[in-house]
Amino acid sequence: MAMIDLHPPSSGLPIASALFWCLAEISQVVQKYKHHANILRPLAVLLAAVGVTTAFLTGYTASSNLSELSTTVEDAVAYHHAWGKLLLVDSLCLVALYFLQRVATHGKKILTLLYYICGVIFVLGAFGVGHLGGELVFEMGVNVNLPS
Repeated sequence: MAMIDLHPPSSGLPIASALFWCLAEISQVVQKYKHHANILRPLAVLLAAVGVTTAFLTGYTASSNLSELSTTVEDAVAYHHAWGKLLLVDSLCLVALYFLQRVATHGKKILTLLYYICGVIFVLGAFGVGHLGGELVFEMGVNVNLPS
């Protein structure tokens, strides 16, 4: 029995969590929604880590089922996978920095700065990795089953 490829539906999670992270951070600045930020921000960083981890693991599983690809497509898959690894590490750093900067007594400003740098990298990375995955499917036809 063939295993169901869960990567296509889970690949949207990093992009959705990146948008949710942006909204959660904006809610901290907008006075009207500032009281929601205490709930939204930790939820957003946890969703980021869970979303990216899920997409990464399902993508890793899906790529192991690929066979007989051209060198160009193999290189594109490897490139997408490498950027996915970086996004995974960044999302885990985002979670760690969020909680560290919340409990820090010394160096809070530098941790907060690092948190926001990680957040910007996360947002750009989520859209970049998503774009690379879209190219694999729509331009190179990876995992597209056409009727014969």
